[in-house]
Amino acid sequence: MDNSKLTIDALISHRFRGFSKRENTLEGLKAALDFGVVNLEFDVRVAACGTPVIYHDEYALDKDGKRLYLCDYKAASFQGLGGRFPYMPSLEDLLALVSAHANTKAKLLIDIKDYGFEHEIHALVMLYKLQKRTIYVSWLPDVLYRLQELAPTIPKCFSHWCQNITAKIAAKHHADRSLDGHIAHTNKPYIHGIRTGWAVGKPIVGDMLDVLQNSNGGICVPESMITRDLRDYYNSKNLFVSTYSYTDWKAINTHKNTLGIDLYFIDNKRIFDDVV
Repeated sequence: MDNSKLTIDALISHRFRGFSKRENTLEGLKAALDFGVVNLEFDVRVAACGTPVIYHDEYALDKDGKRLYLCDYKAASFQGLGGRFPYMPSLEDLLALVSAHANTKAKLLIDIKDYGFEHEIHALVMLYKLQKRTIYVSWLPDVLYRLQELAPTIPKCFSHWCQNITAKIAAKHHADRSLDGHIAHTNKPYIHGIRTGWAVGKPIVGDMLDVLQNSNGGICVPESMITRDLRDYYNSKNLFVSTYSYTDWKAINTHKNTLGIDLYFIDNKRIFDDVV
């Protein structure tokens, strides 16, 4: 292991993995904050009632092992559904915990999975006065386009595949494609309860590049897809480059030494243990 040049500031706790039994929970968040993590990423989905909740997938298993879609149920019913549902905090509960915690250096990478609820999400960030500690992340371009109108000074991060996607990825996602680096505005009223993303064949240009540059933002791409040329392009545009996700030092050190990645999504708490 060679972590002499890597500090905790370069690490992102991906869904608080390893800090508790379940990812994306208040228990994991508190443990990561207590530890001193300074970059915390988590996912936001929206329940049927419009309540933003913390969960990655569009569905979860209930107490009977049945797959239920979050967008079909009100947040008030989650406790009774059992299974994974009772462990999903609301975004408001999460932000309240962060706001009250002594770790005031922690930044929040809020990965928004549904489109059409940006006003509600941003209003909660403002309510808890966390706008200066927030980065808005999304695989949905329209989320970032709308948030740039609402909050132009908050950094935006566009997650995407930067190479051709596999059949496995295509089977699980609604995948849009850009061959020339332009990312279109879809102008749909809502994108709710599905798994979607963009495969971008060339470096990002046009409107999305403007959003990222004007907000001092960056990109997030799979660690298996990033290249030095891409990293150099985005850094030349004053954008940060983040890659997901790492569980061991071999991969981290390879990318640190050959690619110069700015931020690393980490799925293994032992990586954090090694840098403090």
